[in-house]
Amino acid sequence: PGHAVPRESVVYVNEPSDGRVRILESRITLPPADSQAKPRVIYLPPAEEDQTGGVAFEAPLTIEVIDPDQAKDSRSTVVVSLKTSDGATVDVECVISSAFGDAPAGEPQWALEKGRFVGQVILQLGSKSSPAVVPLTAEMPRNLVGNVKLGDADDESLLDNNLVTRVLNLTGKDVIGAAYEDKLRAVGKAETLTSRGRLLSNGKLEVTDRDYEKVIDRLHVGEKLFLIVTDADQDKTDERDTVNVEVTSTFGEKETVVLAETLSHSGVFTGSFLLKAVEKPVPGNFNADNPELESYFGDDLGIRYVDMAASTEDGRLEIVRQLPVVVGTDGLVAAFSKTFNDETLAVETKFRIAESYFELFKSHKALKRVDEQKTDLEAGRRVLQAVMEDYPDPKYVPRVAYLLGQFAQELGQWDEAIRSYELILRQFPDHTLAADAQYKLAQSLEEAGEFDKALEEYVTLAATYPKSPLISSVMIRISDYFYKNDRFEVAAQVGRKFLEKFATHAHASRMAFRIGQCYYKAKKYTDAGKAFDNFDKAFQDDELSADALFWAGESYRLAKNNIQAFRRYQNCRHEHPGSEAAKYARGRLALPEMLQQFEADVNSLDQP
Repeated sequence: PGHAVPRESVVYVNEPSDGRVRILESRITLPPADSQAKPRVIYLPPAEEDQTGGVAFEAPLTIEVIDPDQAKDSRSTVVVSLKTSDGATVDVECVISSAFGDAPAGEPQWALEKGRFVGQVILQLGSKSSPAVVPLTAEMPRNLVGNVKLGDADDESLLDNNLVTRVLNLTGKDVIGAAYEDKLRAVGKAETLTSRGRLLSNGKLEVTDRDYEKVIDRLHVGEKLFLIVTDADQDKTDERDTVNVEVTSTFGEKETVVLAETLSHSGVFTGSFLLKAVEKPVPGNFNADNPELESYFGDDLGIRYVDMAASTEDGRLEIVRQLPVVVGTDGLVAAFSKTFNDETLAVETKFRIAESYFELFKSHKALKRVDEQKTDLEAGRRVLQAVMEDYPDPKYVPRVAYLLGQFAQELGQWDEAIRSYELILRQFPDHTLAADAQYKLAQSLEEAGEFDKALEEYVTLAATYPKSPLISSVMIRISDYFYKNDRFEVAAQVGRKFLEKFATHAHASRMAFRIGQCYYKAKKYTDAGKAFDNFDKAFQDDELSADALFWAGESYRLAKNNIQAFRRYQNCRHEHPGSEAAKYARGRLALPEMLQQFEADVNSLDQP
């Protein structure tokens, strides 16, 4: 102490510099077949200028900006505008970061000194007309670098902006353009810098059961071969796209079959083909109108899919599945059934039969006839499985899955119900049953005791299907959840939004009363009093009107507003003299502070 100590600091002079923008090329490295590890994302070093880099669909799109004159402190940001060749746009706010870079060890200020900004956005299959603001799901990457601007949708968030995000919609044919406006340059005027990228995705091929869920390892003559290919970059148009798969066998069969996309922008392609018993198959005789593949007992089928736009070193990925055809097959005895020439009539009839079994199932369940329940369930499921086998067109899948989900839900088989509803939402998000399936999914999770997950699905319904008539029920459930978990202000917020949207709803009065309760329990007594006042104005004839007046008085009294409290107690006992609330109000009026207020009112009347 008392000695001179040299102190110094360094301040960099901010000079105009030429910036750079780049979409980082990314690839997915798959773990070994027997490993439980997740796929790893690799970012490649810069390629040649003007080259369109490949970006992995499974990873967030990552943008890098180098512009030292914009890096004034660690909180500096720049904005990069992304636009696909189809017209979908999103603005990404990039922040100072050394992520995915070659920062030297032990230099935390490297990104700031270099002026390196990084931002990320989630990719989703779709076109410029597809929803850009979507709920965050468990499968989506979290903890992204930077910030994606929600735009106008920010005001539409039901509870929290952390529940939704803005995505970049694109297809396999789109080119992504990144534009950054470099306002300060070493020489010359401001310039808009650009970089380009294109979607890459590793295809997947599986041979499955009739529900396209369980992978199988053997085939039977006389039954169907079910194939599914998942390849996001093969989704190229707003229509259902197709991919080709080659099928060969040791007995001589060789055909190229076509798999159709389950829905526009799903990136999932399926197809089913009957294995016809032929000892000596004839290659090249496949008929799309009668999709049959020739095989025989003891044969081996090879199924091959070539992905020509994969995130591998050479951009090509070949997937082969080899399955044996079992010697022998199971026999089945079936009763005579009506054969329809009209497919639509046939399918609709089977649906009606399945729905009838479902109604029988519910009736027998109410009567506690366990054996009949099981018979109805098995019969209904058998009809639905027959629809899938006889008419494999994907357009029938949502109704089948929805009915199967209802069967499972009635039985309390929550996992099976959840799988059925998720199938609709994953592959047919635009179907008329999708909103109902979303609600049923959340309901199943709630009934299974997983309300945290159910809440996420309820919020997803509100964000994805805002015009659904189920939204009112969803908001009631969400408000009730937060109320029971002592998050009273959030519950009140949901209640207010409910009244804005559904003022004439049958439960509007209950929700209005609940808002007052929420603020009261949150100890925001003035807000509680106003909420109960609003209830009294809007629902004067409601059975809770007397209680609302009393609790308004209680709220104002605890808020030290004795004038308003006194008036509410008086109104309660005068307007509802025979109510239980009026009895409590008379008791409150005997409190010293209320008697003082009574005297003050009398004195004010006596004065000229």
